[in-house]
Amino acid sequence: MRSGSLFFVGVFVAVCASFVCLGFGQAPFTPPHVPGGFGQNRPIPPGMREAGNQINNQQTDPPMKPRRVPPDPAKLRTEAAELRDLAAAMPNAVDQVSKGMMPKDLDENLKKIEKLARQLHSQVNQ
Repeated sequence: MRSGSLFFVGVFVAVCASFVCLGFGQAPFTPPHVPGGFGQNRPIPPGMREAGNQINNQQTDPPMKPRRVPPDPAKLRTEAAELRDLAAAMPNAVDQVSKGMMPKDLDENLKKIEKLARQLHSQVNQ
């Protein structure tokens, strides 16, 4: 009895293997990226192709430029006056340096002059 059941098991395995190898009951495999692959047999709904062309052909508006904010004249005058006062004190400070004396606020005043000059430059050239 055992040899008879082994025979049927062998026949069953052979039949299953032939279906798998020959691919019965399956459509041939084509990857989706190949023309004629999946989804290519469906009709395109009316108007879809024209809508896609209209979207692709639309011209886009150029990006908006940021609005230029006019500088505050009162602030410009204040910063310019402070810059003028600091710059006026520089010849005396340079004379002291040439005599071997270093004013203690010279470094701080030079940094203020640089900062004010940068601020004025950026506000005027906006």
